[in-house]
Amino acid sequence: MNHLVLVRDSERNKTEEDWGSMTWMANQTLSGSSVAVGRLVLRPGFSDSSHSHSNADEVIYVFKGNIRVQMAGSEIDLQTGDALTIPLKLTHQIKNIGKKEAEMTLSYSSGVRKYTAE
Repeated sequence: MNHLVLVRDSERNKTEEDWGSMTWMANQTLSGSSVAVGRLVLRPGFSDSSHSHSNADEVIYVFKGNIRVQMAGSEIDLQTGDALTIPLKLTHQIKNIGKKEAEMTLSYSSGVRKYTAE
């Protein structure tokens, strides 16, 4: 990519579900990017499915709230301001363990993030 791409109306790239929402801000399809970046909002008590990414590392950065990441038989609690890098192919799950919505960015080292439910 040799030009700037502004994604101004990210609401068009938002998926809302019972568990919360996911908004894509950059990826190969949306912006031609070689990385993928999304904003995940999880409602209290909800989690995503246990999954892995065969082609990308994932970095979670928590903007608001408290989450628990389960992976490789262990659990790591994150709070506002924390970041965690998850290596590619490692099965993991993110759960909101707080009483309010948790907001975070999910960044991937590939613009075409592969998702495999476990």
